[in-house]
Amino acid sequence: MSLLAACEFLTVLPFGTRTETTEREVERSITWFPLVGALLGLVLVAVDWSSRLVVATPVTNALLLATIVVCTGSLHLDGLIDSANGLVAGPDRVARLAVMHHSVASSPGAIAGAWVMCATYVALGAVPVAIRPAVLLLMPACGRTGILVAYRLFPYARQELSLSAALKRGATTSRALGGVGAAGALCLLVGGAGGLAMLGVALLTMLAVSGLAMARLGGITGDVCGATCVLSELAVVLVAPYMLVQ
Repeated sequence: MSLLAACEFLTVLPFGTRTETTEREVERSITWFPLVGALLGLVLVAVDWSSRLVVATPVTNALLLATIVVCTGSLHLDGLIDSANGLVAGPDRVARLAVMHHSVASSPGAIAGAWVMCATYVALGAVPVAIRPAVLLLMPACGRTGILVAYRLFPYARQELSLSAALKRGATTSRALGGVGAAGALCLLVGGAGGLAMLGVALLTMLAVSGLAMARLGGITGDVCGATCVLSELAVVLVAPYMLVQ
């Protein structure tokens, strides 16, 4: 049930017909985030392989970006936009957190979202064909591993009850170690030492984003974790050509 809850939280894909997820299932779902990322990676690999049979690689790269946005309901991209809006606003943390609740993107958020999409598109174009399957599989897995570790390491900035707060409560040391261990095993199996290095780059990106959130917000939020995921994915794609054996 906790695995199903993780799939339902992180994607819009039809995994069942349940109408309600318990708070306990949400808390326990955090350990499955890297696995859900790997499942999304398999979807990207399938889209990449099938579309490159009929269209040029640049078109395929655009389809890949559309696929991950659609499959996740733009959850993490929205988090990046809200985080960019909030982190540069307000005289204090309370005002910044309030801005992050706004449903309309202001200029910083719109620019950040557009820049990340463009940068990811260009980075995908630089990935050699021989390592594309490995990169597409590991990219979302590494990004969601960063979410798991961020929830474990950093305090939560908001006081109100939410699904994100439940994830923070569920991010125990044992669950974090289990999720990171599984992600590390996947990266080692798929990419060898270079795969592990890519996971390390994702975690370093997470630390940088979370450190900025600590300075500006006094902790992380669900939006910050979404930003962490998107930026970690970009970082993984950028370094992959230098770390994976072709």
